[in-house]
Amino acid sequence: MKVLICASEGAPFLKTGGLADVIGALPIALKKNGIDVRVMMPYYKKIKEANTAKYVGYAYVRIGPSSEYVGVFHEKSKDDIDYYFIDSDRYFYRDRPYGYGDDGERFAFFDFAVLEALKVVDFLPDVIHCNDWQTGLIPYILKANYNEYPNFRKMKTIYSIHNIQYQGNFPMDIMNILFMPYSTSLEFGGQINFMKAGIMEATSITTVSPTYKDEVLTDQYGYGLNNVLGLRYFDFQGIINGIDVDKFNPQTDKNLYKTYNKRTRKSGKKANKEALYKEFNLDNTDGPLIGLVSRLVDQKGIDLLMPVLDDVLKYSNANLFIVGSGDERYENYFKSLEARFQGRVRTYIGYNEGVAQKIYAASDLFLMPSKFEPCGLGQMIAMRYGSLPIVRETGGLKDTVQAYNQYTKNGSGFTFTNFIPNDLKEVIWLAINLYNDNKEDFDTLIKNAMSKDYSWDKSAIEYIDLYQFVIDNK
Repeated sequence: MKVLICASEGAPFLKTGGLADVIGALPIALKKNGIDVRVMMPYYKKIKEANTAKYVGYAYVRIGPSSEYVGVFHEKSKDDIDYYFIDSDRYFYRDRPYGYGDDGERFAFFDFAVLEALKVVDFLPDVIHCNDWQTGLIPYILKANYNEYPNFRKMKTIYSIHNIQYQGNFPMDIMNILFMPYSTSLEFGGQINFMKAGIMEATSITTVSPTYKDEVLTDQYGYGLNNVLGLRYFDFQGIINGIDVDKFNPQTDKNLYKTYNKRTRKSGKKANKEALYKEFNLDNTDGPLIGLVSRLVDQKGIDLLMPVLDDVLKYSNANLFIVGSGDERYENYFKSLEARFQGRVRTYIGYNEGVAQKIYAASDLFLMPSKFEPCGLGQMIAMRYGSLPIVRETGGLKDTVQAYNQYTKNGSGFTFTNFIPNDLKEVIWLAINLYNDNKEDFDTLIKNAMSKDYSWDKSAIEYIDLYQFVIDNK
């Protein structure tokens, strides 16, 4: 089976968020299962300046009044995955991948270029797997412009929604530069909507967890596209993301002060906590360390934390370590919290992978009280390192974290349902009290969490089954 994965970013070459982690890990798991998988993404300035990819060839696509050059470059990743890069200095030789006024034109160009590049690299996939709004036009372009080519007509498309909030909405006049027929599949609310095009024209649609799939079909979480998804209900499924268990492995992680495994979890986590406290000048209390590694944005439930954390810190023996950046008001809040609770709170504004990994290893509890969370990786990484997540039951958080049951001793973390500060406060206190008063049960939960398998192996099989189904039946 031949599969082409298309995305706007992918580890290890360029990463701004969780999408890159998926694109970096899923192909490896697919290849282990015998799939001939390739990845195609833009040749951004950062990648181009590394000067490690090799030139393959070129093509042209029609954008506006002119034909635009499409350079094609190739590089093998360290995991032996073939990456193809779409080169255009006009569109991609910039300091950042997104956030420009012509993003609609840029990624329309990319979507056209992907299909032309297949001729250059002589790779005709059975399935093109598109990801998020930046690749949403590919299924439509394939049908509209390539139907006369037998080899292209046979190709199936999968469209994966990683976050429905970001849809790729642009003014209708972008149609003036796109040489393809108009369709209602493209239009939503008087604008061109890349995500709607992907939903309507792909052979099948996925999203990144079963619960998120159910949520985006509702008015509350669908951001206007829930009814559009409803039209494709029987072609829509949720497949949970995995994590890179080789990278996120407390037994081999070189970022840690001391490595450990499930058997040596007690001594290993204690050593990491003590070393972290010493490096970052935190008081070495006998209470739990609560970690937060997150973008500091509305989605992540920071508004729930702000009315809660002062009381938690004032009346408990817990410490708090925050790593992240985002909205200025949230950054300022955590800085002020650190000033009020000196020696108990440490705030690292920005992102540093080494520091983040130390938090996963040293923390006893891990906060993810998200307003919504399509899948989430932090909670799975935390459990891998024996840090028990405190999460709201939404999206992938609900699918991956099993709530503590004091009677059966089952569970891998602590959960709450309603987006209400008091509900979050109650579950934080439950976790802190369990840590202080019932070490045996708390350690059982750690053992449970570290026993969870959130590798890509299971998810890859689900994708392969879907690929085979659309090849055989659609």
